[in-house]
Amino acid sequence: MSNRTTSLDERLHRYLLEHSLRETPVMRELREQTAAHEWARMQIAPEQGQFMALLVELTGARQIIEIGTFTGYSALCMARAMPADGKLVCCDRSAEW
Repeated sequence: MSNRTTSLDERLHRYLLEHSLRETPVMRELREQTAAHEWARMQIAPEQGQFMALLVELTGARQIIEIGTFTGYSALCMARAMPADGKLVCCDRSAEW
């Protein structure tokens, strides 16, 4: 995975994130803490997480299984987009995650 999905100029990419990304403070903190981890490249980019949330909303998904959770950023993105009675199951081969 990548922490960026585009090859835009850094200033333009930062502008897009600042003006279009809908992250809670908890999500931002999780993303920033994960970025400092030695395996940070496994984290999805924030715009990918937002796109995943959009797909969950559009499809009305009520049950999701995530294989490979890492620190849970993508799971959090999807969970926030699910209805209150939705169920998200996360699986990772590493007990650390």
